Amino acid sequence: MVDNKLLIGKKIKEIRAKYKITQDAFSEMIGLETSSLSNIETGKSYPSMQTMLNIMDKFNINPNDFFNFAYLDKDENLEKEMIEIIQNQPYDKKQILYRIIKQFAL
Repeated sequence: MVDNKLLIGKKIKEIRAKYKITQDAFSEMIGLETSSLSNIETGKSYPSMQTMLNIMDKFNINPNDFFNFAYLDKDENLEKEMIEIIQNQPYDKKQILYRIIKQFAL
């Protein structure tokens, strides 16, 4: 079963990390206590709708992107989805994907 609190927390932590902002600075930017942000990022609590709207507004994130958790789901789901994507590609694209993946494996 998917834990939405955890996925929302991971998403918010990812946004904060992308901009290299500390929890203290991020909390101040979105009008939240640092301890509340910590609880949200670890999946212990949900952010309020206002907090989510503040994050989307401050960082110019549209709701579709904010609530896109597919890639944050468990590793086995990620791997399964990657395999399905690769399987559905024509052979020439599979060759390109293979070369890209091979470079990461080095």
